[in-house]
Amino acid sequence: MKPPWESASLSHGRVAPRRILPYHEAVDERLADTPSPSAGGGANSGVSAVATSGDETPHGSGRRRRMVRRLANLLLVVGGLVLAFPFWSAAYARVAQDRLERRYAEATVSFAAVRRANEQELAALTRPEERLNALAALYGRDLKPGDPLGHLTIPRLHLDRVVIEGAGGREGLSPKSDTDLLRKGPVHYGTTALPGQDGPFAVAGHRTTYGAPFYHLNELRQGDEIVVETPYARLTYRVAKVTTVAPDDVSVLYDRGYDLILTTCTPLYSARRRLIVWATQEGFAFR
Repeated sequence: MKPPWESASLSHGRVAPRRILPYHEAVDERLADTPSPSAGGGANSGVSAVATSGDETPHGSGRRRRMVRRLANLLLVVGGLVLAFPFWSAAYARVAQDRLERRYAEATVSFAAVRRANEQELAALTRPEERLNALAALYGRDLKPGDPLGHLTIPRLHLDRVVIEGAGGREGLSPKSDTDLLRKGPVHYGTTALPGQDGPFAVAGHRTTYGAPFYHLNELRQGDEIVVETPYARLTYRVAKVTTVAPDDVSVLYDRGYDLILTTCTPLYSARRRLIVWATQEGFAFR
């Protein structure tokens, strides 16, 4: 009798014994006989090619990771610049104001010489208002866009800034004409009168950037004091009202019922409207 682990098989008429493998060995043997996916032909070879092609390869995946890192770094840099903008713009305005202070001191000395040279004509003007108007005209004769005009002080807001002369003529009504100047401080609308002349003295200023000189302008109340100092006189104004108008309403610059107009954007971080402070002149003193 043959042992139970042997069986007969027919091969060329000869019977050969065959050993029955244990289960785990049989499975290993079948796996060894299965064609590899990397081998040519077969349904699985196409799937393998797709799975290991393009960006799914180690090389493509690494390239994609590098691109993502670069984009993330770029976004971090841009985000940092945006967040830091109010700080470095304020620093820029502070440096610009320091330079304007020095130039204003020089302008004050220069105008004193001009006034002495015209003292005879000025002395002929007996009324103080006429003399003030003449001095303003004399001072404005040599003013150019970008020159320091005087000091604007608002005690309630703890504000003290050098006002810069803005563009005149048609350009003076364009918001873009004084864009660079507004980065340095409040700017006089060059199409309006100088302090002490007939007509309102109108000034624009930033509210949220470049030092935001007019950030708290909405907090002014009727009766609050505003002081404008020039090389020829110190003028005091009182707030009459605070209103808002459309951004293209330039009629406020020529309202002769008021002597001082301050303008800025509103609401905060928007240019949808213009905040207007209207003030009347209370008095003045020659320098």
